[in-house]
Amino acid sequence: AKCTPPPFHVESACPRGTGGPDAPQEKIHHYVSYSVPEEMKRGSVIGNIAKDLGLNVGQLSARKARIDPEDDNVQLCGINLNTGDLLVQERIDREGLCGKKASCVLKQELVLENPLELHLIHVTVLDANDNVPVFSQPVYKASLPENSPLDTLVVTVSASDADEGINSEISYAFDHASDDHSKIVSLNPKTGEVRVTGVVDYEKMSSYEMQISARDGLGLVSYSTLIVDLTDVNDNAPVINLKSLS
Repeated sequence: AKCTPPPFHVESACPRGTGGPDAPQEKIHHYVSYSVPEEMKRGSVIGNIAKDLGLNVGQLSARKARIDPEDDNVQLCGINLNTGDLLVQERIDREGLCGKKASCVLKQELVLENPLELHLIHVTVLDANDNVPVFSQPVYKASLPENSPLDTLVVTVSASDADEGINSEISYAFDHASDDHSKIVSLNPKTGEVRVTGVVDYEKMSSYEMQISARDGLGLVSYSTLIVDLTDVNDNAPVINLKSLS
């Protein structure tokens, strides 16, 4: 049967097999969990694991205390043998560790020797807004016939953000668009769709260039350029000017 780690500071009766049926089993003594934001500086204190587990700090060195990651992952945390602090040892990048998963947990063990003693450590890595939105293209180009009907789709811009939750929610906007531009096209802040909202007249202006911003939920922003070339339509009748020869 699957053994669920016990609550904080509660003795566990969960053994872990290390060999065949006759091999001795390692006993998980305690389970402790912490939550930390990603990108904490190296050397930052996550918590005092000796105090939280009720261990004698003076015996940590003699018992060769160490932090081992599960599944041979990169060792991101270490222990200060003089204070019992659990420390950030390497860069903790949530997106690099867990991608877009809803939960990101570093599973580690505190190992003590003489006698052998194991404690489970779970460190939940919280998302930080450390990624700016990235447009799929630095420049979007579109061609639009003049006199296109209202609500014609010109182009759809798209940006992505590697963060989670509100940090990854993107809104689009024209950045410093002129009045002439804003009267002709509109930009949906949620979908990134650019649609015709006014009269498209090639004779008045043959092309438009606009800057578009993508902003995430906490304000990080990036930019792309939209260039719309209008194509002429034969919508003007010839004008004959008569000149008198007298």
